[in-house]
Amino acid sequence: MSHVVRPLTSADHAAVLTVARALPAWFTERGVRHIDVDLGFQEGFVAEAEGQVVGFVSLYVAEGVGHIGWMGVLPDRHRRGVGRSLCAAVEKRLRIAGVDTLRVQTLGDAVDYEPYARTRSFYRGVGFTDWKREETGDPECPEQLTLAKTIGGAG
Repeated sequence: MSHVVRPLTSADHAAVLTVARALPAWFTERGVRHIDVDLGFQEGFVAEAEGQVVGFVSLYVAEGVGHIGWMGVLPDRHRRGVGRSLCAAVEKRLRIAGVDTLRVQTLGDAVDYEPYARTRSFYRGVGFTDWKREETGDPECPEQLTLAKTIGGAG
């Protein structure tokens, strides 16, 4: 079951939201609404298998630093290299643009919630390290962890 990664287009919007809705342990309905809005402003990539979007990642750059906005992979595709391929596409895109740092925000370790323990493990496994933690006051994400990775931009 291989997959292909390609740039995200506006035609992928509905398929990305379908993937996000298939991940209720990660994305609340509020989170899906935020993805819906953010996709209008962020670029990204999708992973396709057999003509179906099975994963997505969005990205943006702020103050010279790359950020993963949103990322999701269908549960039956977890641990099959889809997330790694999406991260590699983001890193390549940012390197070409001369961006040398990539960050991602996620639910912090202070919250004992297994799905996000797997998320943190994934990001750490692809080379991210803990950069900053902060309490947010948001009941859906009471502690936010920012992870960072040096990716070596082109210039």
